Amino acid sequence: MGRAPARALRRSRLGREGINLLVCDGEAALQTVFHFHLHVIPRYTPGEWALPPDPPQADAALLERHAQAIVDALAAAG
Repeated sequence: MGRAPARALRRSRLGREGINLLVCDGEAALQTVFHFHLHVIPRYTPGEWALPPDPPQADAALLERHAQAIVDALAAAG
């Protein structure tokens, strides 16, 4: 994945200062969708690490706006 996505995310209008990448493999690891996928978790300072057992679902329109902000920041980074 490289450093460009993390840099772009920090520079985006979303105000994130970093990211964690998470792969859950298997039911014991809280995997709920049984194919490979990567979670991109925005981080802020100060921040504590916590993975809730039943995380809330984000609104689809909000996720789309966030995805567009990341795409825009990646495009601006060249």
